[in-house]
Amino acid sequence: MKTVVSELVALQLTSLVQAALQGTAPDESLFANIEETDWSTLFELSAAQGVTALAMTGMTRLSKNLQPPLAIKLRWIASAETIEKHYFHCLEVAEELSIRFRENNIRMMLFKGIALSRLYPIPQSREFGDIDIFLCGKSKGGDDLLERITDKISSPVDKHINFFYKGVMIENHQTLLDHDRSESFRRSKTLEKQLTAILTKTGILGETNFEASDLSDKSLLFPPPEFDALFITLHTLSHFPSGIVLRNLCDLAVLFTAYKGKIDFSLYLEVLSKAGLSKPADALISLTVRHLGLNPDDAPPYKSNTSLENRIWNDLLNPVDIPPLSEDERSLLNVLTRRIRLIQSHHWKSELVFPGRTIKDIFFFISFHFRRPKIIGKLITNPLRKLFH
Repeated sequence: MKTVVSELVALQLTSLVQAALQGTAPDESLFANIEETDWSTLFELSAAQGVTALAMTGMTRLSKNLQPPLAIKLRWIASAETIEKHYFHCLEVAEELSIRFRENNIRMMLFKGIALSRLYPIPQSREFGDIDIFLCGKSKGGDDLLERITDKISSPVDKHINFFYKGVMIENHQTLLDHDRSESFRRSKTLEKQLTAILTKTGILGETNFEASDLSDKSLLFPPPEFDALFITLHTLSHFPSGIVLRNLCDLAVLFTAYKGKIDFSLYLEVLSKAGLSKPADALISLTVRHLGLNPDDAPPYKSNTSLENRIWNDLLNPVDIPPLSEDERSLLNVLTRRIRLIQSHHWKSELVFPGRTIKDIFFFISFHFRRPKIIGKLITNPLRKLFH
């Protein structure tokens, strides 16, 4: 049975992470009576919340007598070093791809995880898996190039195609947001236009004509502040129903701190208000202020809703756990039952960001399976084989 994260453990973790983000020392009173098993719990929780390296940095700022036993510390350091190696490898891959695209007169913008990492006090402490790229209106030409130099590993979906290059997943985004899917925002295409308008205004979207001197330039292109503020908020909200982690709040903390005085919050507030997303966005900002020390003066204006924020915070720390089915358990009835349980557990969150999504989810699930008769056949024949075995 999954252990519930206590208030003390949550405070210990956020104290370590906040220390790493702000360059301060953790609140040592929280660690006065900590046992080895408690440290093991903290390490596992930091991994589950996507903040392993950040928490390790905070842990090293404790007094020596309060730090964990050597065995746990070594596990923590090894995990952080793996994250760091992945970061630097991805950076090299991104620089190489940027040059290849420039040689083909394509501008590559990095965004999401690898782009956000540059805003962190220690960039390599921001965990991420793949490299997300936006080719500024030339995604098809980018796909053609990537197919020649990488392994294509997925068919086109709503917004990107996945490629595998030098051990790294590359997501080439045709669009910035999902459209025409159950997890699409109500005004997703309008939001897309507002995001691309920011990129056009700042010169990222538009005609490209690279000079010879540009072709060997390893500099990388990142989103402007107003784009990041709006996009990262929207991206976080898009993951809200299925579950966000502490790393998502860290992104908001470093973003608004780094971009202090560089964001037009009137545009940010207007866009979220028209999209009906002010309430959940405000809750995320308020939680970031409360638990990670984001200065309210640096944050967008927000209205606090303590009841909603507490519910989100508890869900972040203690999400509903519905384990996957084993191969033997995968009958049509069991798959359908599990899906309904998942939809029920996400319902209150879905209604905040995707009103009416519950019905869409059910229809999407049914249509997905009935468009793939082999899957349906397998789900029906599996239990029959077991019955007559």
